[in-house]
Parts: sequence; C-alpha cells; structure tokens
Amino acid sequence: MESAAAPAPVSDDDSTGSSLLRPERPQKWRRHFSVQSEAVRLARLHARTRFAMMAWPGDQERATQVVVYLMRNAIEHVGPQHPEGQLVLDLIVAEDETLLIAVTDPSPAFPDFLTAITAQKNTGLPRIRELGGETTWRPLDDGDTKTVQVLIRHPSPAADSH
Repeated sequence: MESAAAPAPVSDDDSTGSSLLRPERPQKWRRHFSVQSEAVRLARLHARTRFAMMAWPGDQERATQVVVYLMRNAIEHVGPQHPEGQLVLDLIVAEDETLLIAVTDPSPAFPDFLTAITAQKNTGLPRIRELGGETTWRPLDDGDTKTVQVLIRHPSPAADSH
C-alpha cells in the first residue's frame, strides 16, 4: 500500500527576490513492505524516485543508502521473529528541507540501541551516522511496533558557500 501527498505544486518565491521554483513543504510519502529481503531493493527504488519527485535538495544518494540500511536492519533483526510482518517506510521533507526517514517494524523492542548506533563497524546504524543521519527510535502506542527514524539536516545555502 502506498500513499503520498498530492503532487507538490511549485510556487514562485518572490520574498527573496528569487524567481526559483520551489516545491511546497512539508511533503510526506508512505509505503508498506513485507518483512522479506526483496523489500530492501523495492524500498531503494521507491526512495530514489520519491526523493526526486519531492525535489529534496540534499544528497539523494546518501539518503537512499540510509533507507537501505534501515530496511536491512529491520529485516535482519525483526524479520526472523515476524516473517509475516509488515514494514512501513515514511519519507518526510520538512519546510526547512530537513528529511525524516522512518521505518516502523513489528517489534516494540530495540535492545542495546546505544551500542548499535555507536559501534565501530562500517555497517547498519553506525554507517548511517557516517552518512550524516541522526538516529532515534521509539516504541509505538500499540505496544506491538516501533519506529526507527533518521533525521538528515540539509545545510542552508549560506552554510554551503563557506
């Protein structure tokens, strides 16, 4: 199941004297996947397409890698206990161009989260940190699921020029 906000109309931002067309914000997109290894490939393809359609100005390849790491992590660590479960991928671009990537999985627990994100390995959650993502997690109110989310802040144009 896939849902998305209506296609983002673009607006002429005259407040800065610029005639650049900018997509409206925020934008949200959601897709459900089965807890199967094929979900990683599908999520990667959908994320690449959505980042382009949302006109997110950040590093879309890095953001796509974050999606892949989150999906792989969920399948590897939750899939064996919940092979019939569902993963939900949310992509949200905020007004300040901050990107939130969230994966909800069918397990409310995340044992050793701090160890997982600070490990000195070049895989999974430590790799997300290297890609510029801030990872957090929370159990959901239903008591059966959790969401692992990564925030990627897009630098302002002024910060890029220094």
